[in-house]
Amino acid sequence: MATKAKITHADIMKCFWRYIFMSQCGWNYERMQSVGYCYSMLPVLKKMHPDPEDFKEAFITNLNFFNTNPVVGTPLIMGAHIALEEAGASYDTTEGLKVGLMGPLAGVGDTLVWALYNSIIFSIAAIMALNGNAMGPIMAMVLVFFPYMAIRYWQITWAYKEGTHLLTSIGSGAIGRITEFATIVGLIVIGGFAPSIVSLTTPLAYSQGAVINGETVTQTVTVQAQLDAILPYMLPVLATFLCYWLLKKKSWSPVKVILMLVVIGFIGGALGIFG
Repeated sequence: MATKAKITHADIMKCFWRYIFMSQCGWNYERMQSVGYCYSMLPVLKKMHPDPEDFKEAFITNLNFFNTNPVVGTPLIMGAHIALEEAGASYDTTEGLKVGLMGPLAGVGDTLVWALYNSIIFSIAAIMALNGNAMGPIMAMVLVFFPYMAIRYWQITWAYKEGTHLLTSIGSGAIGRITEFATIVGLIVIGGFAPSIVSLTTPLAYSQGAVINGETVTQTVTVQAQLDAILPYMLPVLATFLCYWLLKKKSWSPVKVILMLVVIGFIGGALGIFG
């Protein structure tokens, strides 16, 4: 049984810093992040389970399968787990918390962090770098390191304060609405970057002769100019849409799409279709 020891802010910070530096320690295909999670929780487990046999059981229990988003997910679960340990919750309760939250938070975290935030930040940084601006990669590192640290710290402290009320707090539907809104905004922003990231033009042109005042005049019209008159950056937008369609609707793998683009680009460049 857990003792009535009091968890301090210093104890939470010990878990936090262990998590920051060692969360992926011992990652494996069988139990994923369990080793790093268990190591991060050791300061609290040792304090709340002073009996050697009790600590051994807690240690082994926390080596069960664990996998969720390391930015938006693990700190939240860890904070609530610490609160439950302090309250003397059973192993079934703490494991139920982890199992019940790691799946949903993985979906939320992967969408907000990997699919949206990282895509926007690294797209902006890549554009700056392509334009010869050294601040591009520096900006990416700053906007990843500090926000990640801040959101992780907030999660573990907030979840600890919420404790057993955490499931009620995150089950109100607010996270789902935030995720949906962020997805829409993120896709709009990423779509707006397409013309800057994707460079695709055509040098094709057609000529037409006409007799004016008895003289034959040849007029050349470039296809690219006509496309820009209809819709600026039409080719980059179409190429981006094609890739999205193949990935989303046809379930192509990213590697297959990249190979297709290489082949089209090579053939189109050799035939003079693309510039």
